[in-house]
Amino acid sequence: MNKKSNIIKIVKEDILRILGERKRKISLDIIKEEIKVSYSFVSEAIEELKREGLIQSQKIFFRLTKKGEENAKDILRTHLIFENYFKKTRTENEAHKIAHILEHYVSEEVLNNIKKLSTFKEEGIYLTKLKLPKKGLITNIMISDNGLFERVVSMGIVPGEEVMITGEVSNAIIIKIKNKKFALDKDIARKIKVLEEVKDKKKVK
Repeated sequence: MNKKSNIIKIVKEDILRILGERKRKISLDIIKEEIKVSYSFVSEAIEELKREGLIQSQKIFFRLTKKGEENAKDILRTHLIFENYFKKTRTENEAHKIAHILEHYVSEEVLNNIKKLSTFKEEGIYLTKLKLPKKGLITNIMISDNGLFERVVSMGIVPGEEVMITGEVSNAIIIKIKNKKFALDKDIARKIKVLEEVKDKKKVK
C-alpha cells in the first residue's frame, strides 16, 4: 500500500469512527475539524465510503448505513480495547490519543494479545534487555511524541505484537516482527517494553 492509499484508509476509518461515536448524522465541517489532513484526502475518503455503501450523504451531512454501522462498531471496539489498556499507564487523554493511532494498525491477533496482557501485573523489560534468541510480546511504547509514536507503530512495532532480537550493530538492534527484519535505533528500543514468556506469567487475581 502506497503512502496516499494508507492515508485514505486511515481517514476512512476515522470518518466511520466519528460517525459511530456520534450515532447521528454529522456535517462535513465537523469531519474536517476532527480529521487534521488535507481536504482532498477527506473528500476522496468520503467518495470511497459512499461507493462502498458505508455512508449516505444528504447535502453536507453524512450518516452510516447498516453496513457502515457494523464497520464502525469494529473500529470502536479496537479503539476501546487499546484506550482501556493504556489508561493503566497514561492519562485518559493520552490513552485516547494513542488508541486513535493504534486502531489503524492492528490485527485481530494483536487485539487478543492485548486482552491477555491486560490481565498481567507487570510490563516486563526494555527491549534492549531481551536476550537472544528469546521472543517477547510488546507491552508498551514509552514515547510521548505522537508523531514519533505513529512512525514506530507504522513499522509494525505495536503493543501486543511479538518481537525477537536477531542481532546488533553500532547504534541499533536488529529485530524481527512477523517475517520482517529491520534495524531499530537503540534510543527508541530503550522506550519499548516487552514481556518474556507471557504464557508462564501469573494473572491478576
